Amino acid sequence: MSVAAKKAEWNACLAKSGGFPGKCEKLEKDLRGASKAEGVDSCVDETIALMRCTTSGARSKGCAAQFLAMRECNRSGGRNLLPEGGGYAVAPGKASLFMAQAGSLTQSAPPTRSLEGMQEFGQEYAKSLGVNEVRF
Repeated sequence: MSVAAKKAEWNACLAKSGGFPGKCEKLEKDLRGASKAEGVDSCVDETIALMRCTTSGARSKGCAAQFLAMRECNRSGGRNLLPEGGGYAVAPGKASLFMAQAGSLTQSAPPTRSLEGMQEFGQEYAKSLGVNEVRF
């Protein structure tokens, strides 16, 4: 059975698992083995991390890192961004896809998930764009 077929079978199991990837452990192991044998990244770790985040108390924080990891893992041309320090870096060979200032933008952090945090971020962002007054 091909990696694609094993991944489809695992995804079908996950869809029925009620958010508990452990229910599909045998299929996960089969998929990991087939992926390793073929040298293919099937995004198993990213999928499980995202499922665990969205079914836990961490969900209230948005699961941004897990969503980004999942998105990057599933790009047809390979990852464009890689985790680095507190932010992200442009993946080797992908710089041509980004503007020159993208490197500094990938190192930014999201605002705190509160009204005050978002207002503070908005004020700072407006100033960086030359906007002197922002009304919320």
